Amino acid sequence: MRLLGIVASFFGPAHGRQHEIGFYFRMDAPPELPGDSFSVLDNNDVICEWIPLAEIESRPVYPLIVGELLDGDDGTVRHIVNREA
Repeated sequence: MRLLGIVASFFGPAHGRQHEIGFYFRMDAPPELPGDSFSVLDNNDVICEWIPLAEIESRPVYPLIVGELLDGDDGTVRHIVNREA
């Protein structure tokens, strides 16, 4: 597992903007990944699923900047400030 970057994301509607700091790592997927969709523990309305790396360009993966982090794996750790509408 190797740290690719730290992303400070700002997102949500103007009246309720949210801020998230994410640490993104590159790693090999373990064989026991769930095959079905699952919800996050603190919000059953948020559905997640594991997808192949090749599908990142054709499907929304949030934050949207994560595809750029994975494409730019040159061995450096990047810090990105991401503002989504």
